[in-house]
Amino acid sequence: MSEEAAGVEVDPSYGRKSAAVGGIDAFERRQDLCAIAFSNVAHTFTHLLTALYATAVLHLPLVFGMPYGEMLSLSSLGLVLYGVGALPAGWLADRWSRAGMMVIFFFGVGAGSILTGLADGPDMIFIGLTVIGLFASIYHPVGIAWIVASARRRGIVLGINGVFGNIGTSFAPVLVGMTIDFLSWRAAFLIPGILAILSGIGLLVALKKGLASDVENDRTPTPKAQPGAVLRVFLILTLTMTCAGFIYAGLSNTMPKLFEIALAGDGDISYTRIGLLVGVVSASTSIFGVFGGWLADRLPVRTIYIICWLLQIPLLLGIVSMSGHIVIAAILIVYGLNITFTAAENILVAQYSPQRWRSVAYGAKFALALGIAGLSVIVAGDLFDSQGNFDMFYIILGLAAISATIACILLPRESASTRVVEQPSLNTSN
Repeated sequence: MSEEAAGVEVDPSYGRKSAAVGGIDAFERRQDLCAIAFSNVAHTFTHLLTALYATAVLHLPLVFGMPYGEMLSLSSLGLVLYGVGALPAGWLADRWSRAGMMVIFFFGVGAGSILTGLADGPDMIFIGLTVIGLFASIYHPVGIAWIVASARRRGIVLGINGVFGNIGTSFAPVLVGMTIDFLSWRAAFLIPGILAILSGIGLLVALKKGLASDVENDRTPTPKAQPGAVLRVFLILTLTMTCAGFIYAGLSNTMPKLFEIALAGDGDISYTRIGLLVGVVSASTSIFGVFGGWLADRLPVRTIYIICWLLQIPLLLGIVSMSGHIVIAAILIVYGLNITFTAAENILVAQYSPQRWRSVAYGAKFALALGIAGLSVIVAGDLFDSQGNFDMFYIILGLAAISATIACILLPRESASTRVVEQPSLNTSN
């Protein structure tokens, strides 16, 4: 949908004096790059703001006098909405405007983060985290669909987009650890909340000037799916994406506590050190995302998907018998594999969904993948409070990986007609 439909007045002459380059209007190229840039920034805020609490909760039981498991569960509704809200967000984006929904995203997550930072008790923290989760649900179905439609080379662009998400995940524990040790836990939520709102203002300005827009047609042609394969793929991806969401949320939300336990023998462990370790692990996996995107432009995405799932199984099941720095290495590899197949998975969704329903398709994907996150937090918290460790929880994660591996083997094999066809003359734009 156009910016006019989204309620944004656009200067029709802005930038149109640019000459066409290689058959592609230079202004259209700039719009595509602007869409990708704002989507990347939004991806950072999505993972930053939804990951802050996982480290902050190490400290907050001391502030509010509640058990760790109970404090951790305050984020459960927000994490559920983070996933469940993706489907209606995708539907609104397809019916109204992807760019307009992204503006709402920036203002919403910013407001939720500020509310959390100003909370005077557990109830307000619960409300703030819920608001963050609700508006964060907009990003994945809308921002990913915006990128897929705008990108000339989907694999590498999605891989780079994953890096920006990892930046948010990586910086969150570092920010929380440093603010707890040197400022206040509140600053960890207030600072990024303000920056998110400023980014929303920036996107509004870009839309008004015509620098960013919705994309009506895919820049890279998407061939029709094999007859009869859509339902089969949908059912398989329903299972695999649910497992992926459960594992990813489980890793993200238990990693700080798991590292604290694994390094307990090293003496005094500061929140800053734990935050830095979690941040380094998350940041290091960025290379997996880029590599996965590079592979997705060159290999059958089904093959990438199967291999990445298969390799996670022994690591998840083996973590329960590991200790010390070996735990950190194992988590790094599992986390990296989970990110490596992201581009392939998103391309699979694009291949089996029409452009006009693309945001809804991604909404369904992330409703499954992220909606299960709330359950993973509850299960992890309950098991930890009752057993004092995450052993049983990681065995459950391993069983989920086994189920996903079996399911994705049943995906239809790709033929030349089902792969995304790239146009060589367009590849230089991204």
